[in-house]
Amino acid sequence: MNMMPKTGDFAELEENYRELLSWCGVLEAVADFLPCRIDQQVCERICSRLLPVLEATQALEERLVFPRMESCLGYENAAVAIARRRDDHHRDQSAAEEVVLTLGELKAGGSRLSWDAIGYMLRSFFCCMRRHIIAEQEVLRMLKNAKLAR
Repeated sequence: MNMMPKTGDFAELEENYRELLSWCGVLEAVADFLPCRIDQQVCERICSRLLPVLEATQALEERLVFPRMESCLGYENAAVAIARRRDDHHRDQSAAEEVVLTLGELKAGGSRLSWDAIGYMLRSFFCCMRRHIIAEQEVLRMLKNAKLAR
């Protein structure tokens, strides 16, 4: 049984990573310009795309990467790493939901949070997301190298 994803699967996952990194760049720009008014169209695009692309990316990671980790590392060794990644997925999902909620409030004209709190929230999200993507890309490289070594 071939334990590596097809090229198209990798391409879809990498494209999702590129889109998430692009949203991180947009969120960084928003955070840099707070407390200036945030463009409603930018808020709308973030609110409509961030969660769907994050959910699709996480589903691909769970479908493509987790089983290959088990195959390369063995179930017991991979179990801890996979559990940690699932926890990260839940935290990333919650953080993205908070970002979308807050940007939706700003789009509607206000927020329950201070500008400083919004800036910290955005920075926390995009910094964590960037680290997560780098870590997952490293796992993909290691899995690919493990397959080539066989």
